[in-house]
Amino acid sequence: MRDSTEKAAVQEAIALLTYYGFDLAGEAAELFVERALKQVRADWLRLAILEALYQGRYKGISVQQLLELWQRRGMPVQHFNGEFERLMCGSLPGVVQPEEEIPEAQVIEMEEEAGGRDMRLHDPINPFTPSEVRSPFQEKLRHLAQPESDEDTLN
Repeated sequence: MRDSTEKAAVQEAIALLTYYGFDLAGEAAELFVERALKQVRADWLRLAILEALYQGRYKGISVQQLLELWQRRGMPVQHFNGEFERLMCGSLPGVVQPEEEIPEAQVIEMEEEAGGRDMRLHDPINPFTPSEVRSPFQEKLRHLAQPESDEDTLN
């Protein structure tokens, strides 16, 4: 039986393989993970998948090669940082991200500072919309980007 940390690592490993379209030679991600778990721990498998992503190697064989290398070394060797890990795992479909545990008193204090808004939810990012007003610099760039007409070359 697996503990909750191991279950989360297994769930995330399957989601990473599926979401990023790893070539598993026709094998389902769940079967690939179950087979790999007979050889290594779930946290190593998850790290190997992330390392393969970091190296741009989107194949199951690459994950297996990393795991074999790490087993010979006796430890995983990862080159990615925490920011890369957060980017790759932050919004995987089908993976429940645990909410940060914040004491209720702190949540109430944060909401009061924010004018009553719930700070546990992120405000959507407003998309950039360029101004309709054209600057002299924009006009110069537009002029430079336009191909010369026949009239300009004759003068």
